[in-house]
Amino acid sequence: MVFDKKKHQAIIDQVEDYIAEHKDTVKQHHWREHYHYQAPVGWINDPHGLIQYQGKYHLFYQHHPFSGKWGTMHWGHAVSEDLIHWETLPEALAPSEEYDGWDGGGIFTGSAVNNDGVMTLFYTGCAQARQVQCMATSTDGINFEKYDGNPILSDPPEGINLHDFRDPKVWKHEGSWYMVTGVTDGVSDLINASNYETNGFGKVCLHKSDNLTDWEFVGYCVESMGELGTMLECPNIFKLGDKHVLMYSPMGMQQRQVVYLVGDLDYRTGKFHWSTMGSLDWGFDYYAPQVFDDENGRTLIQAWIGSWPFMPWCDGTYDTSELGWYGSITLAREVSLCHDGKLKFTPVQEVEKLRHSPKRHTELELNDGEKFAFEAGDNVHCEIIADIDLAASDCDSVVFEIRSKGEQKTLIELDLKKGELAFDRTQSGSRSALRRTCPLECASKDRANIRIFMDSISVEVFTDGGRTVMTNNIFSDEDSAGLYVYAKNGNVRIETLKTFGMKSVAE
Repeated sequence: MVFDKKKHQAIIDQVEDYIAEHKDTVKQHHWREHYHYQAPVGWINDPHGLIQYQGKYHLFYQHHPFSGKWGTMHWGHAVSEDLIHWETLPEALAPSEEYDGWDGGGIFTGSAVNNDGVMTLFYTGCAQARQVQCMATSTDGINFEKYDGNPILSDPPEGINLHDFRDPKVWKHEGSWYMVTGVTDGVSDLINASNYETNGFGKVCLHKSDNLTDWEFVGYCVESMGELGTMLECPNIFKLGDKHVLMYSPMGMQQRQVVYLVGDLDYRTGKFHWSTMGSLDWGFDYYAPQVFDDENGRTLIQAWIGSWPFMPWCDGTYDTSELGWYGSITLAREVSLCHDGKLKFTPVQEVEKLRHSPKRHTELELNDGEKFAFEAGDNVHCEIIADIDLAASDCDSVVFEIRSKGEQKTLIELDLKKGELAFDRTQSGSRSALRRTCPLECASKDRANIRIFMDSISVEVFTDGGRTVMTNNIFSDEDSAGLYVYAKNGNVRIETLKTFGMKSVAE
């Protein structure tokens, strides 16, 4: 089937006209982010195709431009020179084929490579009867043409559900190209995303190619019996030091949105032999991260700040959907491997460009329940860094109370007695009013550090030296802006509390 360039461009033009008509209204709302990337209009989810090409960082993302709800997916596109200031470009890919063709049912998550100067995109095309893997290319990083020979990979291994064969991540190793995809051997239905179910066991497939168009199945990297998830979405394999990391977003694992496995990949058999398992982020609203390497030698990762309607804490409705948009993208994080095989995540240094109005408090001695009020820019778009002397403290918990006014507040709690980090949005104003906890390593140590990035709705929390991270959305009133820190059941000594306002980079 030959790619119809004019038809594809006509759909993109329709999207751009819709965005131009609605973006000024959308950007006025106080829940629009100031320094986290959002599409100007519409629903977004998975970031993908992350690559540094011709000196610029490229961010593609799942985009339904015509409403704030999940729908027929397009590929949105933005570029940046510093990972902070993003310029939205026209849609890169749109579903231009018939519903029973390559991608008429939507264009799902994929990846990008630089193939001898040609930016080459890989994506999942949704046809009526199946999901297939497709390819598109560009020599300028802006205008893309779908490959006339699509799909490049139409058949999953025998026994795999044809509706669950997606999210190709492609990379080069020793002269050959490799692709991982997420699959399941169960029965599922993605026609209605608000009622998605899968009843099988998730797997990660590995395929190999010498030319990017002809692919052979190598083997399954991992095969879940339920313990690794029922569907392993958005798999990535990448190398850190002398180890490989496999990460994916599992369905059927409740509080684990994104899992990483550290071990060794056998390229001959496709088997991934792992020894360490962890969570990239413990928050409600962190999904589908993708990894890429930049020209500075950093391994970087970005993810969707949002949540699916089939998650157990989501009732299928979203706080901003009726406003014509939903979803944002995390700050870029650098990934590194710790001595014990676990991963740690550090916000890229470029984010410090946004700081203003610095404030610093030292040697704070807070008694049981005594709230210390502090300022951080406008108290909504800010960064908070605290170093806590646990050896000189005897409290059960240290609590940061943010976006506080009257009955409305959000709590970030270092529970030293239970050894947990807790994020409590039961009183934040969000529809999903829940509390989540995860293990806190520093609870048994002499010192603790916490770094919090707050934007209009997103909150990214880093502790345990970046080994423990939580990302969540909160939808608080515009004037809920109080900031406090206090101890529970004892006293706390905070050696330093540093705060910064954060400049807006919104287009």
